[in-house]
Order: sequence, then C-alpha cells, then structure tokens
Amino acid sequence: MTDQSWTATGVIEAPLAQVRDVFLRVTEGRVGPENAPLLSTIPGAGRFLAGATLKGGPDQFTIHYGDNPGGTVERTETSFAFQGGFKFRAEYAFTPHEKGTLLTYRAVNVAPPSHRDKYLVRLQFRLAGKLKIGLRGTLRRIARRLSCRAYPGT
Repeated sequence: MTDQSWTATGVIEAPLAQVRDVFLRVTEGRVGPENAPLLSTIPGAGRFLAGATLKGGPDQFTIHYGDNPGGTVERTETSFAFQGGFKFRAEYAFTPHEKGTLLTYRAVNVAPPSHRDKYLVRLQFRLAGKLKIGLRGTLRRIARRLSCRAYPGT
C-alpha cells in the first residue's frame, strides 16, 4: 500500500502573525468568515461546512450539522486540520517565509486499512488536479481577506 496523500505549498505575502490572527481563529459556534474560515476553503467540502457549528475547544472541536457530529477540527498556533468522517483529512501548516508566510497544504487518506483500497476512497486521492485548483482558490481567498499577494509555491 502506498502513501495516499497529496501535498502542495503556497506563499502568502503577509506576516505569519497576521495570517494566524485571521485564519487560525477557531471558537465554539457557527462556522463563518470570523470562525474557522479555512473550513470554507476545503476543496469539495467548503460549501457544506459553511453552515456547520463547532463544539468543544480550545484546540479540538467537533463539527456538527444540526445535532449530528460530522468531523473534527484541530488547531495549534501555526496549524489547522479538518477530518471529515473516516477517510479524508486536510492539514494546513503556516511557517515563516522570506516573503511572509509559507502555507503547506496536505490532503491525507485516513481511511482504515480495510477501506483504503476501495475504489471511491482511492479516487479522491487520484484527483490531485482538483486539489491543486482548490489550493489556488484557498490562496485567492486568503489574499483577498488580507489584501496581499498569495500564490502557489515552487
């Protein structure tokens, strides 16, 4: 079994502290532009997560759609991770960069071994092009929100 993950980077021309203050803000309550804004940028899932609610904290939360839990969020001073159900995990890590902040985005197949080789689970990790497009969208949203440049890394 090979590693089923995909990683890409982007550069955000804003200081790490500014990026952290805006994009790593996570509290209990409704997900939106002021609370866990990275959830709205996850390729293929963002539109569903926009109406969700977070419970827990301060660094680990459960995502609820009404009364039903549907995933988890973890955050640190420099990272954010969303795991939906049992097969997909999106990880965002922010580190200092000579031009501001480096974003490392990683999509991981976290399905249990008995499910990892099922066709639909494998398919989502063959769609690297869709994930790259999603990362570009994330970088555009970050750039608009911070009024700075953001672009894919090399």
